[in-house]
Amino acid sequence: MKISIIGQPNVGKSSLFTRLTGVGVITSNYPGTTVEFEESAITRGGTRITFRDLPGTYSITGNSDDELVVTKDILSRDADAFLLVVDSTNPEPSLVLAMETLELGVPAIIALNKIDVGNKLFDIDHDALSETLGVPVVPVSAKTGEGIDALADAIVAGSAAVSGHRIRYDSHIEEYLLGLEATLGRTEFSARGIAVKTLEASKPFSGLAPSETVSLAEAYSRIFEESHGESIDVHIARDRFGDAHIVASKAFAKTTRQRTLSEKISDLTTDVMTGIPILIGVLALTFLTFVAVGTFLDELIADAYDAYVGTAIIDYGQANFGTFGAAVFEGIDTSIVTLLGLVVPYIMVFYILLGILEDTGYLPRAVVLLDNAMHRMGLHGGAFIPMLMGLGCNVPAIMGVRTIKSRREKIILSTIIAMAVPCSAQLAIIIGITGRYAGLGMSFAIFAILLALAVVAGAVMDRVMRFEPTNLALELPPLSMPMPRNVLLKMWYRVKDFFVIAAPLLVVGSIAIELLLSYGLLDKLIDPMSFLTVGILGLPAATIVAFIVGIIRKEMAAGMLITLAAAQGLTLATFMTPDQFAVFGLVMAIYIPCLATIAAMWREIGWKETLAVSTLSIIVAIAAGAAMNLALGLF
Repeated sequence: MKISIIGQPNVGKSSLFTRLTGVGVITSNYPGTTVEFEESAITRGGTRITFRDLPGTYSITGNSDDELVVTKDILSRDADAFLLVVDSTNPEPSLVLAMETLELGVPAIIALNKIDVGNKLFDIDHDALSETLGVPVVPVSAKTGEGIDALADAIVAGSAAVSGHRIRYDSHIEEYLLGLEATLGRTEFSARGIAVKTLEASKPFSGLAPSETVSLAEAYSRIFEESHGESIDVHIARDRFGDAHIVASKAFAKTTRQRTLSEKISDLTTDVMTGIPILIGVLALTFLTFVAVGTFLDELIADAYDAYVGTAIIDYGQANFGTFGAAVFEGIDTSIVTLLGLVVPYIMVFYILLGILEDTGYLPRAVVLLDNAMHRMGLHGGAFIPMLMGLGCNVPAIMGVRTIKSRREKIILSTIIAMAVPCSAQLAIIIGITGRYAGLGMSFAIFAILLALAVVAGAVMDRVMRFEPTNLALELPPLSMPMPRNVLLKMWYRVKDFFVIAAPLLVVGSIAIELLLSYGLLDKLIDPMSFLTVGILGLPAATIVAFIVGIIRKEMAAGMLITLAAAQGLTLATFMTPDQFAVFGLVMAIYIPCLATIAAMWREIGWKETLAVSTLSIIVAIAAGAAMNLALGLF
């Protein structure tokens, strides 16, 4: 049995998928977590059920990437039934999508999610909702697990049904639908549903209709727009919302209770006068916590490593395997130090903080507040989420770009993430290296430069690139206390790739560099590039190795810097001056993203655009580094 899960962003669709299947899917309170779909199978009562977690979408017209994935899944007829997720705390918007799906005549079950909170807001009669829509309605809570067994049992029992509910449209539209249905003939879906989609000019569904039906629908649309002064798809959407309101009013009666403290706080977070100061405070507190905890753990781990391990690994290689062994084991030692100094104090801490912000429901409120400001960069407020994710890792941030509807905005956002949003590894260099050896003031100066770069890059690209009108549609989940287990699980899912992917690359890269250094083979690379490192950037010639290795993984750059210093018999503190650490940190923050990010960008925006962004980032990084070198030399 195959079940596809459909729902709007923020209804808890991915959380419900996780509850049903028990797999480790990252869940968030904002659009963008699930882009294509996750799939997992369980066996219950002897029946094997494969669940597909489709992308969160507001419609199934098929006019954007997320809509198209859901539409293709419906059209494939591969699913035996559809699980439609409705948010019981704000039922009308998610009912619109559920009713739009039911209109196609597909078998479905409705999961009335967040029932633990919904019951505090409404007196809910889910039986009345089931009777009205003609499909089973099961109240559940993906957060607490309430109703999950009942939902799974209903699915196994084959309770999914085809709805007989008819959305009430304008009388003219009803006449058009009758005319279109008469021309359709036999279809795999509801004739009325296909007729509605053809009127909406949905290309995927119109492809199921004869050319005669499509031509007639286009004629009806023109007549309607001329007589009503608005496009027919807008009117259909309005009628859906009106019908959803009627349906919801029968099953959801507001309680007479007083507004909760959480709701009052929610109002403060979305009002511009109070929301902006709160946003600044939240971001400042998050950043200061990240810096303080990261720095503390970094120093604690470094001291513990020096005390308990010291040079034992390097000494063992030297004593047993000579020069070759010493290089290999020094590479291993450097890798361990780098991983411990990056993953635990910075990457893990960042993802814990991000998980807390996600689970509280605060992030969507930040999106709403920043929408107008983002317009100045040719983006909508939703771009804030991938940018914030980029502070952990640029790869999921670039993948999150696909939730942006216009290609123009995807390119702008990808450029900003690649050049002006430092990942956790780059943050570790800016704070843990530049901040330590050049002062935190220089770290803040680098962040100010990156912010200015993001604004300028966005504004310039906004003027140069052709405008594509889009809009921001976002539902706000209720504020809630984060669950420590959920936060820690999400942190682990996000950082495990650093152990699985980064660690082997770091070890191999470190050993290779140590061997090249031991046998003097890097001189051929260092000297020819000294015009750039020494002449333009004012850095030691050997830093070119750290820059090149950083293209593989940014985590490796810090380790290589330590290795390069050790190769000259120096500590990292004496390898460069404070001014050089500042220039190094700035260039590392801007220049070409790592290979994984380049691959993700290639997939999302195309190879030509990826090549252009990568080249631009190198040019801007060198220019910014040269300017800082010149400024520090003068002042």
